[in-house]
Amino acid sequence: MIDLLDVPLFRGLDPATARAVAAVFARRTLEPMECLFHQGDQGDSLVVVLDGLLELVQDDSGEDVHLADVGPGRVLGLVSLVDPGPRTATLRALDDAEVAVLDQPTFRKLWDAQGDAAARLHFQLALASIHELRSGHRKLLELLYEPLRDRMPPSDADVAKVQARVYQAGFFR
Repeated sequence: MIDLLDVPLFRGLDPATARAVAAVFARRTLEPMECLFHQGDQGDSLVVVLDGLLELVQDDSGEDVHLADVGPGRVLGLVSLVDPGPRTATLRALDDAEVAVLDQPTFRKLWDAQGDAAARLHFQLALASIHELRSGHRKLLELLYEPLRDRMPPSDADVAKVQARVYQAGFFR
């Protein structure tokens, strides 16, 4: 089990602020196959996996498609905390698991009561979101180039063309 304060999200906070922020997270225990949220649910919370293994799945015409396994230290729902919208996948436990959840109303109360701590957390959320976007961007480019790998490595010009197409298609806006 990972301690919430050891998650990278908290590393940029001073110890007192980190403890104050960690104290407002709700702990939740999940049993195997229990879902924390479902695809399409309103996303309004950030989730940190503390223990166990969970999986992200997407419903594709009535069939679950496995997206990823997530374990201790993984942070999910970064965007949902500040910009709620429908969940794009279902999160369910594969074995006994524990998560820490910070919902939007609690985050707003933290902001009102301890604006400085909340502002620091908000900055850390922004940094973590940027990291996730960059990681996703790299993965998308790798997937786009996968059919070409056996032929030759892409040139910088090829990469620029694919990046332009990705942005024109509306990804990462």
